Amino acid sequence: MTKVFKANMYFLIILLIEIFGPLLLRPFYLVLGLSDTRIILFLNHVILFLLPAVIYIIATKSSFKETLKLNKLHWQDTLLIILLAFVVQPIMTFFSLIATFFFNNEIGSFISEITSTPYVFLLALVALLPAITEEVTIRGIVLSGYENKNKYVSAIVTGLFFGILHLDPQQFLYAAVLGFILALVVRVTNSIFSSMIMHFIINGTSVTMAKLVDYITKGLPVTNQSAELTLKNISSSEKLVLFIMYGAIAVTFSIFVFLIIYWLEKLNSKRRVQNYNYRAQEALETVERKDRIINIPFILSIGIYIFFMIRTVAL
Repeated sequence: MTKVFKANMYFLIILLIEIFGPLLLRPFYLVLGLSDTRIILFLNHVILFLLPAVIYIIATKSSFKETLKLNKLHWQDTLLIILLAFVVQPIMTFFSLIATFFFNNEIGSFISEITSTPYVFLLALVALLPAITEEVTIRGIVLSGYENKNKYVSAIVTGLFFGILHLDPQQFLYAAVLGFILALVVRVTNSIFSSMIMHFIINGTSVTMAKLVDYITKGLPVTNQSAELTLKNISSSEKLVLFIMYGAIAVTFSIFVFLIIYWLEKLNSKRRVQNYNYRAQEALETVERKDRIINIPFILSIGIYIFFMIRTVAL
């Protein structure tokens, strides 16, 4: 079994666990008297993402450090990663806007429902937790299976998987784009901490903005929900104006994203980290040319996601 096949198979299993796991866990939560969605969300992330990752690494006799790329970040990389986390957000906003024209923003509604949670706990739940569990899954185990592939190919596939992982049509587009960037950053820095920091900052920014909006509009409970509905119901010409305006901003910030990643590559090249990876990669690519990306687990993952999304939208 090749590395890519194992990575795709692992993702397929995680996808199935993510779909059916909560249904199987619900009776146990009821027996334990757990009804708080925040506690259930925390337990689901640990059980559905972290536990399988630990089992996989132990079962395959892999190294936790090598598989998850638990390598120290250079301080220069850390500063650039923090900058990149903010620069990438207008791009995500653009793709999120496109999706919001057609689908409901379920995650936005969920965050609005739990904004009464103390800020620190909300930050830990919505920003820190996914920055660990989702990164270990996608940029950790799955991306490690693509270490012998071109970094852009690896980023495209794992970006696609990251979009699928959210199981939400509104989140798919911007999550896939973000997943592409996060995978590139991990490949360039050879450290999962780079994507964890970015993931935390991006989610943390959303949480902080939600908290601020909740504080400012406490006397106006209807405004938030009606704004979401307005985006779906505006005319095509208004959508086009928003598309062009936000698209222009996204293109501008994409240039800065490219420059920051290019800078990261140059810095890591000087430290001989990237050069070593390329040599190892080139040697292994000649051995594993038949390690195809589009295989049965890959096709099944796409098929299951499409079926699940059609069913979700239809309901």
